Amino acid sequence: MRRHIRAAVAVVAAAFLTPLLTASPAPAAPTAPTAPARPADGAGKPTDCRPALQVLASLPGSGGSQVKGLGPKALAVGASRGLPVYWTGTRVHRVPLPAGFTGGEVAAVNAQGLMVGSLNGAGRTAAFSFRSGARTVTLLPDGAHAADVNDRGLIVGDGVKGGALLGLEWEGARIHRRLTPPAGYSLSSVTAINNAGQIAGSGEAVKDEESWSAGLFWSARSDAAAVPLQRYWPSGVPYDYWYPRDIDRAGRIVGTHDFTRLDTRTPTQWLPPYATESEPGLLGERTSGTFEAISPTTDVSVGTALDSHMVGPFPPETAPPEQAQIWPGTGPLLALPRLSPEGASQAYAVGDDERVGGSAADATSTPRAVIWTCALRQAYQP
Repeated sequence: MRRHIRAAVAVVAAAFLTPLLTASPAPAAPTAPTAPARPADGAGKPTDCRPALQVLASLPGSGGSQVKGLGPKALAVGASRGLPVYWTGTRVHRVPLPAGFTGGEVAAVNAQGLMVGSLNGAGRTAAFSFRSGARTVTLLPDGAHAADVNDRGLIVGDGVKGGALLGLEWEGARIHRRLTPPAGYSLSSVTAINNAGQIAGSGEAVKDEESWSAGLFWSARSDAAAVPLQRYWPSGVPYDYWYPRDIDRAGRIVGTHDFTRLDTRTPTQWLPPYATESEPGLLGERTSGTFEAISPTTDVSVGTALDSHMVGPFPPETAPPEQAQIWPGTGPLLALPRLSPEGASQAYAVGDDERVGGSAADATSTPRAVIWTCALRQAYQP
């Protein structure tokens, strides 16, 4: 039944958007490298790992925990009980909080163990970097959030000035460049940087009474403004929102298309030269889903499968809990095992070694920080 519902939704959406496509042609695509070849079967895949769902320790107290980034060896980063933490193996460690801050998260970590994230407290937020063993964090100038860090130590995130969001790139503890949106756009997010220095984010544009959303791409080592990623609708369609979340070393970008009119989210990718956007589908009979991360070199993407409150199933309480999903770059999306039969799960990070980091609810419905090892070997079609 849900297959017919999804097909009907596609027909309705296509009928709604077709006149808009013909009425307003999209601008030229940004200049970028050609689409990279996908890795050969087995390239970069681990040969000696064991498929498992590893549960990491949590800080004392109430609340959930989640892995947001994966570092070298057994290093992982994220949040536990609302506090920024990192893990070595399954052991949890607090990130020291400066005076005036009461919480936060570590959003990412690079191959050298440099962690970045955001702190909050007393109505303010701050971007920071941190290394294991340091006595304190380094606050990043003008920063509200740090979203990602590459292996060269370049950090990206945002700050706020005069009520407007500013895109920032830091090198060490100094601002390396300010990330300008395209003319006519305001910045919505800066989310990822790869080792080449290419950056992804999102923005919104308003012209007269028309508004639209687009993914954004910044070239490496350039002060030029970002360019919009195709596909988007610059014709007064307020229902489509594009959220690039991660970018790999070859420039592949993954994220989510949110069609708010039908409350459907769809995993999305953009390949160089970014002339088109493509959606690899949904998990089984689910009616919505996201991509949150892509592995650095092996083209493996992860995110979360869920359902739309408008598309179904009906009644909404019959929908299964959210579930972590993985996509090897071709073929259908696959599900990752749950920690408990009825427990929700989400995936936020993936490495070339097929580790996937995220969160999964245990038998008490408490979200636990987890890592799926050899994730593709335990993934399945629901």
